[in-house]
Amino acid sequence: MTLDTTELTDADWVERVAERMLSLDRSLTGEEVHRIASAIVSRARWRALSPEAAADKAFDDPEAAEGI
Repeated sequence: MTLDTTELTDADWVERVAERMLSLDRSLTGEEVHRIASAIVSRARWRALSPEAAADKAFDDPEAAEGI
């Protein structure tokens, strides 16, 4: 079953991205990951991803998140 990310509010999506990012790198602060997640939520291609996949992508391909 595929997650329909439109079922998540933007706030829920941002929260889940931030949680995943913190789990990937504990040296980041909550403020840093919230800023990143808040910046990418408005990008349709990022928002279409599950929050966890978006967080993973930001770590796997930082250039894809360039400008945030």
